[in-house]
Amino acid sequence: MHISSRHFVSIGVALLLLLALTLPAVAQNRIFQGKVIDDKSQPVVGAQITIQAMDSKTRVYTTKTDKKGAWIYMGIAAGEYRIVVRASGFQAAFRQPFSATIQAPTNIDFTLNPGASDGKLPFEYTDQEREQLQKDLEKAEKRKAFSAEVQTLFDSGLKLAQEGKHEEAIAEFKKALEKDPEQSNILGNMADSYSKMNKNDEALETYKKAITIKPDDAALYTNMGVLLSKMGKNTESQEAFKKATTLNPGSSAQNFYNIGATQVNNGKTAEAAESFKQAIAADPNFAEAYYQLGMCLSGKSDTMPEAIKSFETYLKIGKKADQIETSKQMIDVLQKSVKK
Repeated sequence: MHISSRHFVSIGVALLLLLALTLPAVAQNRIFQGKVIDDKSQPVVGAQITIQAMDSKTRVYTTKTDKKGAWIYMGIAAGEYRIVVRASGFQAAFRQPFSATIQAPTNIDFTLNPGASDGKLPFEYTDQEREQLQKDLEKAEKRKAFSAEVQTLFDSGLKLAQEGKHEEAIAEFKKALEKDPEQSNILGNMADSYSKMNKNDEALETYKKAITIKPDDAALYTNMGVLLSKMGKNTESQEAFKKATTLNPGSSAQNFYNIGATQVNNGKTAEAAESFKQAIAADPNFAEAYYQLGMCLSGKSDTMPEAIKSFETYLKIGKKADQIETSKQMIDVLQKSVKK
């Protein structure tokens, strides 16, 4: 059968029209894009952008911001998404939900605030963690409600302690702790009052409770170390001072001195001398350390010259009259011994 050329052309035109109608839909893309800036409106470069499907844990897309803080991701499957942004030196942020459509690109901008970038976002917490957060929030609200009363009781206890009325001070501290038992500062002051009443066991237990609440407080370890030394628990005392030095290097001079004092009390003068040297290295103007170092070094002929230098330094910077006089006498005695 003969097919006319006109009929063939009509079919071809219809096919082309059909393609023209379908091609635009195929060519269009689902696009998310945006910009990330900081709290000063400056672009955040290299921020990690994570595009997470709300209904799937496996459908995830990632990209990063460019030098202008801009980002873009094309070829996203249909659905609703959460956008998460993380950048070093900034708190993580997220926004949701956003639908990926073919009509037009979806713009999603972020402004990041300074802070730790590794903190969890609300949707990243487990049920157990959310429950704990709720408990912590309720506890914080409760503490807030009692804060003024707790402060009044604490101030009253401090005043009584300063007046030497430690038993009454402890009573006030206990009242404050009944309302807010997680105040390490109150426990620390209560332990100090127990110590001054020579109730050392109670003081030690109270310091331990305070440290349980605030394990990064160097001062608590220092004060507990002094108490342990007073109790004759020299090994434990030194460990407490070492821990304080680790937590707060700025207090290392005093803690090395305390370690040295503990070692002297234990008859370990050679070890004590090294501790006093460490105290001096941390604080070259630590007068007491020079004095004690001189004492530790004065017992042996080979360390006497160094002992003399330590006492001479103390004479330059020391302020205690009795120790100044003792230093003069020690220098005189040691110089005569060295000449022999």
